[in-house]
Amino acid sequence: MSLNPFVHLDLFGSLMVLVAGFGYAKPVPVNPNNYRVRNADFYVASAGPLMNLILGVGAAFLFSFLAKNNLSTLAGVPMLELLYLFIFINFNLCLFNLIPLGPLDGNSVLPHFLPVNIKIRFQHWNYRYGSQVLIALVVLSMFLPGFSAFSWIASISKSMINGLL
Repeated sequence: MSLNPFVHLDLFGSLMVLVAGFGYAKPVPVNPNNYRVRNADFYVASAGPLMNLILGVGAAFLFSFLAKNNLSTLAGVPMLELLYLFIFINFNLCLFNLIPLGPLDGNSVLPHFLPVNIKIRFQHWNYRYGSQVLIALVVLSMFLPGFSAFSWIASISKSMINGLL
């Protein structure tokens, strides 16, 4: 593990930002032999989405404080607009990463809530097809007019924000 961001760069994932408007980084290597508690993989997979949720909620509190005290602009910077965008992005990342497909964190979170027989079938199916289904949904969302496999994420995020603000 390293705090150096260049260690986590993936060439293809970085090029995807230019082509598709989004990309990815190398996953952080985790050694299950170092786990000391049962279900540690659940905690590891939940850490990213949970941090996005915490950042979004914290920014929502700051947003509310600034709005109530008429501090919408600080040093010429439109703080409320920036905070709203920060909140929206973090809630979207939280929900997107909880999708139980392919390399996303939901792939490791969902099985902990399933009965054992379904859990095993889900993990086997997801190992074989999860990444391809995720890629297909992204590609279809980009190239089919009117089709958006992930628009529900933005809707839920907006509802969460409206509930907090």
